[in-house]
Amino acid sequence: MQPINKKRLIPIIITTIAIIISLIVYIFLKSYPITISSGKEFMNEISSGNAKEIYIKDNYVYATTPKGKIRVLKYAINLDNLYKNYPISSYTKSSNALITLAVLILLSILVILIVILRRNQNSKVINHQSIKNKDKELDNLVSDIKPQYNTEYNFNDIAGISDVKEDLEEIIDFLKNPMKFERYNIRMPKGVLLIGPPGVGKTLIAKAISAEANVPFFYNSGANFVHIYAGAGAKRVKELFAKAKELAPSIIFIDEIDAVGKSRDSLDSNEREATLNQLLVEIDGFNTNSGVVVIGATNRVDVLDSALLRPGRFDRRVYIGLPNIKEREQVIKLYLKDKNHNIDIKEVAKLTAGFSPATIETLINEAALLALKKDKLNITIDDIYNVKDRVVYGKKRVVVLSPKEREIKAYYQASKAVIAKWLGFEFDKVNLLIPININQDMVIVGKNQLTNKAKVYISGIVYLLRKYKDTFNISKIDKENFEKIINTVLKDYTISEYDNYNILSSQIKDEVEELLNRLDSAIENIAKKLNEQEVVTIKEIQKELDALL
Repeated sequence: MQPINKKRLIPIIITTIAIIISLIVYIFLKSYPITISSGKEFMNEISSGNAKEIYIKDNYVYATTPKGKIRVLKYAINLDNLYKNYPISSYTKSSNALITLAVLILLSILVILIVILRRNQNSKVINHQSIKNKDKELDNLVSDIKPQYNTEYNFNDIAGISDVKEDLEEIIDFLKNPMKFERYNIRMPKGVLLIGPPGVGKTLIAKAISAEANVPFFYNSGANFVHIYAGAGAKRVKELFAKAKELAPSIIFIDEIDAVGKSRDSLDSNEREATLNQLLVEIDGFNTNSGVVVIGATNRVDVLDSALLRPGRFDRRVYIGLPNIKEREQVIKLYLKDKNHNIDIKEVAKLTAGFSPATIETLINEAALLALKKDKLNITIDDIYNVKDRVVYGKKRVVVLSPKEREIKAYYQASKAVIAKWLGFEFDKVNLLIPININQDMVIVGKNQLTNKAKVYISGIVYLLRKYKDTFNISKIDKENFEKIINTVLKDYTISEYDNYNILSSQIKDEVEELLNRLDSAIENIAKKLNEQEVVTIKEIQKELDALL
């Protein structure tokens, strides 16, 4: 039996008590006699023969008439005459009112019990039906887990991801021939994490892997695992992995994995944590020869739970950035392949700095629609220009640089990269749009290393001020980092030769000026390459520096 809801009983009990009190008051008022002072008047009231009951109690004579109960002092009438002419009842019969009251109270209690039992029975029926509905919905949640056999996309249909293809070749080989890896006792990653901003093609890449390997592809969004019913998410995870193992080798792709794999420190429900725990258990349950690879996609790797990222789970992380100018040319060429056009692909590639492949596809599609609307046979560069602003500003603004802005940005990035390499900082490449990363994980940091880092941050500002006689908003973050380092040096290091902030910052700026003068030709050459190709490797920078020696 389901527990009784006390909150629902309160109004029932209050209503019943109110009815009982009303009945008591009514019975009491109706049974309370009217006192008549005159014996003659009393005899007149009962002489008509309408008196139902006459009895004597204490000092009063009582009579029940159609008008109600009346009484008179027994000394006010002739009792012998009363006994002779009227039947006098025993007083015990006058307790009918109390009996009636008791019956009413018992009936009221009985009504309360009937109502409670009926409500409780209805609650059991409703709860039973709810449980049946919940089980049915849970079954529906897992019954729609069906594999896809992707034939729509392969790597030839995705442009501008040559680095990514190389990183995933081993995964494809493993899915095609898992026994080869087992023969040499090589453990392949159980999970691959695709990291990158929206629109760079993470889902297409996962589908392409399944097509290249010719294996079933189980697609799920992280949001699909988050449900209002307790246990639904964990059950769906369990069923998903069970079906993938049945059809191994196979791929499980979880898009927006941060929806289910968010750090447990920030989880807002036990259901989310239970779902994440089940996901971890299922990944741990893979054998090296299970033939199932889990691919997750996210643009918020910073919020993922550390347990999800530890070795043995998502071992391989593939970063997919926005395409550079050469990669954009490949993307544009791919999307124009089946369309009539007379467009200079290199010109469009320059116009689309900061565009993701998805945005480029939208741009070309919008241009094609505009050409069709104008009854033109070919898409032209004018169509691209006419729809670019609509694509860029329609939903979300994308960074688009004018030729002058590209030049300023190229010099800014080149000066920082050359100075950073000269001072011994390691990085892979410098991008026109993305700042270089000179942060290194070190426990013990010296004063010279900190001041060198400050020189990198300030070098772009000093170079632009010297070249353009102006400062620009692109230096805001670097300026803040420079000031933070200066304050850290003054606060945490014993530096007797520095008296205050201005002295230290001026000395660093002077040293940067000397370096920029010495390395000016290298900066010029790197800036031109950045403007043209948007990406310059550290080897190219080292080559320019070697030429100065």
